[in-house]
Amino acid sequence: MAVIAPAPAQASQAPGWPAKQILHCRLATLMITCACFCAAAPAAAEVGAAVSIFSDARFRGYSLSAGHPIGIVDLSYDNSGGLYAAASASALASSADGIRPLGIQVNGGYAKRLASDVTLDVGVLHSNYSRYSSAASANSYTEVYAGVAHGFLSSRIAFSPHYFERGARTLYGEIDANVSPVRKLQLTGHFGVLVPIHYRDENDESETQYDWRLGAAREVGRGSLHLITTGGGPGRDYYRGHSHSRNALILGLSWGL
Repeated sequence: MAVIAPAPAQASQAPGWPAKQILHCRLATLMITCACFCAAAPAAAEVGAAVSIFSDARFRGYSLSAGHPIGIVDLSYDNSGGLYAAASASALASSADGIRPLGIQVNGGYAKRLASDVTLDVGVLHSNYSRYSSAASANSYTEVYAGVAHGFLSSRIAFSPHYFERGARTLYGEIDANVSPVRKLQLTGHFGVLVPIHYRDENDESETQYDWRLGAAREVGRGSLHLITTGGGPGRDYYRGHSHSRNALILGLSWGL
């Protein structure tokens, strides 16, 4: 897990409800909904679940967890007709606050494979973050996207009408590569560009941003070990009252359920 420095946008809250209680309710609702959805899935559909731990939560070259380690629970569903859905919930751990909720993310869409082995993909994604994120306030963003994949390469372009800030419209384009040079080893690469289209404040001159990521994942039984290096620019990241480099080395462990 940004308006040009991912600080997730203001999420709607019920009057008098603390952000923590709201997020806990949303997490519970999300998990119950996904569990019921997966239980009712037809036999031809694929349902997946995984838990992961990472040393940091990075989104487009910025830290969402203020440099703290995170835990993630992922649920996914897709059927032979091309429909798919996914949901994830995350929490961070810090010496000051202990374990606290970080965010939830849901997305769904439709993928169509053509005779030429090209896959077209359209969908929508929504992310919501708590006040324990790097922004120190509850925020969110929604994007609609379209993509194409062929072989080891894939690309997407996404539009957000309120990118971590009401009225902040952005376009994000990305290209990704995924190769397996040897059995049980996956190498990935990513490059993306975030282009501001419009901001509510006409005097805001936010810059176009770029981010990159290189990763390696080694399967170990039902789990996998991750080593990721990531960065972006221009400018630096800012959280916990100090500026930080946008470059980071991240370690992780995932386990399929």
